[in-house]
Amino acid sequence: MADFNEALKNAERGSVVSQGYVGWCYLYGRGTDVNYPEALRWLSAAAYEGRASRAFVHLGDMYAQGRGVVKSVSEAVRHYKAVVDSELRAQLALARLYSQGDASTLNPNEASKLYSSLADCNHVHDDPAVAAFAGALTGAEVEEAKAHTRKR
Repeated sequence: MADFNEALKNAERGSVVSQGYVGWCYLYGRGTDVNYPEALRWLSAAAYEGRASRAFVHLGDMYAQGRGVVKSVSEAVRHYKAVVDSELRAQLALARLYSQGDASTLNPNEASKLYSSLADCNHVHDDPAVAAFAGALTGAEVEEAKAHTRKR
């Protein structure tokens, strides 16, 4: 991807890919300072105007962790479910919520299904921010899925 300033110009012109990239940059402080309101703005544009699936995952993460928004597990789940069939990171996030969540999200059977589908993942990157950008998992996350499937 281009440098941040060039991507920002393209995002302002309506490039969905650039909007998602700029949102990710603001979310993780890559090429610019962390800025959650701007991350929310650009990720929302990419997700809701451009239907960019990875942006939905980043928005889910923001709601799950309360990064720049009021923490809301239900909003996180809604964003993850919107792309669970196409995004590994949405599957992982839902598996975690279903296995470790509160009474409103606890669903061990669904967690096991999701973890099982992730246990053989070979789309891995060790830098968590880059893995999030690429839609990959880290090696530790694949091991987490394998460990969960061994427990069942």
